[in-house]
Amino acid sequence: RLSSLEILLALTFNDDAAGQLKDNSQFISNLKMLVTSSTNRHLQRVAGNLLWKLEKEETTIAKSHETSTISDITLEKYDIMLSYSHSDKDLCYRIHDCLVKDNFRVWIDRDQMHGQTMVAMATAIENSDFVFLCMSEAYKQSAYCQSEAHYAFERQCYLVPLVMKSGYRPDGWLGIIASGKIYIDFPKLGFDVAYEKLKNEIMRYRTNQTQSTSTKKSRRHGLAPKTINLSVKSDEQNLSVEEYPHCINQWTTTHVRSFLINEKLESLLPVLGNMNGRLLHETYKRCKAHWDLMFQTFKAEVAADNPEKLLTVDTYIRFLDAIEKYIPIVPNDSFKPSTSASMFCTLI
Repeated sequence: RLSSLEILLALTFNDDAAGQLKDNSQFISNLKMLVTSSTNRHLQRVAGNLLWKLEKEETTIAKSHETSTISDITLEKYDIMLSYSHSDKDLCYRIHDCLVKDNFRVWIDRDQMHGQTMVAMATAIENSDFVFLCMSEAYKQSAYCQSEAHYAFERQCYLVPLVMKSGYRPDGWLGIIASGKIYIDFPKLGFDVAYEKLKNEIMRYRTNQTQSTSTKKSRRHGLAPKTINLSVKSDEQNLSVEEYPHCINQWTTTHVRSFLINEKLESLLPVLGNMNGRLLHETYKRCKAHWDLMFQTFKAEVAADNPEKLLTVDTYIRFLDAIEKYIPIVPNDSFKPSTSASMFCTLI
């Protein structure tokens, strides 16, 4: 019974499956009964998580987007929330202890026994400046970890991906969420160097936020900023275009950037410029399956990189159209394109 509910929890990330579960009143009633009367703590926890995903997550995200426009400055209860798999607990606890020693306020579910875990998780994310994604294969395979990362992503939290296992590189849903962000690789760098890099990333973000807040305040009072930094445009102007293969799955990050520049989609470089072809392919599939959600995500990331930039629907549609001919044809794929380039991609 526990395994079945865990499988259903994983399925809630599919909109169609979630909709069918949500419409099943008997199933919802049984979940509520498990939450209130089950003596099995693990069963009670999974049932509670399922209920939150089906009944509360969407409403909570919508409310958070409404309240986020009220004020540019919020007082957070925590500096950092650590999202991790229990398999990586030793390294995560060490990171946590160092952060606390350095006077950071850190939320961590150390025993993973918070009762209504999803409610506690959502509250922690809503009240933290940063969410650290402690990435590993175990993290990716956990429906609980996916729920945490997905909720933080939807709330447009500042995510910092931390690599927990030597040689690990995220793919699938985790690769998409972590794309375009600076990974801090603890096994590769060694703990001390990685931890210093982590603190530097915190300070860098807070410095940028302080400057951004000051600029917004001056604009509210009719004051123009004293200086204009044009250096952010130089990277785009100096980028060269490299010929890229016909099959997207063979692309490197350089090929992806070349594709975006060649198709006059430079505004998407902050969102997609650090992906390789396989991650871009995964992103394309998610865009086709969740058109509106992904457009809003792209739009938010472009604005976060440069508040002066606005991603238009036209640019988003051009991106999907331009990339389609490089997508391999898969039998029975409802999204399969029919271009010669895609046919070539399939053949090789």
